[in-house]
Amino acid sequence: MRDYKLGVIGDPIDHSLSPKIHNLFAKETEITIDYQPYHVLPENLDSFIKDFFINGGDGLNVTLPHKINCLRSARDLSPLVKLIGAANTLTYSRSSEEIVAESTDGEGLLGDLIDKFKLFSKNETNVLILGAGGAALSIIPSIEYASLGDIILDNRSQEKIQSLINRFDNDDKSNYGFPSKKISHRLYNIDNFDRDIDLVINATSAGFSGPFKWHRELNVNSKTAFYDLSYSSSEEKTPFLEWASQYSDNYYDGFGMLINQAALSFTLWTGSSPDTEITKADLFND
Repeated sequence: MRDYKLGVIGDPIDHSLSPKIHNLFAKETEITIDYQPYHVLPENLDSFIKDFFINGGDGLNVTLPHKINCLRSARDLSPLVKLIGAANTLTYSRSSEEIVAESTDGEGLLGDLIDKFKLFSKNETNVLILGAGGAALSIIPSIEYASLGDIILDNRSQEKIQSLINRFDNDDKSNYGFPSKKISHRLYNIDNFDRDIDLVINATSAGFSGPFKWHRELNVNSKTAFYDLSYSSSEEKTPFLEWASQYSDNYYDGFGMLINQAALSFTLWTGSSPDTEITKADLFND
């Protein structure tokens, strides 16, 4: 079995947990990898990516601020990447000799939601997403495909909401790269939705520099589940989950999504599916 040359690119990159995660995957699957973090400035992005793959690279994870501009270096974009206009995984196809751009964020989130909440087994799961930026953009298609309920959007800047609704609110999901599926649910601006919310997902950076606050009261109750795309390095709550705990005791941070999306990337590169039972202690306790 050959060795794999892998890495993660970002600016900054010192905070990335990807090297630890993928090395745990490699140990568990008995696959040899060389996975390095690369600090790549925006002006060097295209040349770095092309040089990496020309010189034997197999795969790159992509983090901020490169998830959009990395597409300029890829020749093959997955249907999902074409739709959302961003990628977090680049793979070199030996057969076509092309760089392929994929997004594993949405599927990674969906796997964690199903595992933790079991919500999508219900007849209807109404999901409220807070935020209308890149994080929301990357997860809406997977949630929309899986959910039998409605998706509600709220954002501090209201003008961004309608552009997301226009992008995603159609019946044929085949352009997501999923099997064609007719759906009965809709995307709503929260101003036009007055029913119960089953799940609230925080896709904002609100609370990064202090307590989480939202600009309106939300129609939530003790049965509502809460999920933060951000995560903490310990069992302490993120600011969003601290806020959510006043309503419900059913909440999780995005650590599971982090592991799941990495596992999907690892599988794309190596063909092996690693165990995702990685804990915070595995990564943060040196």
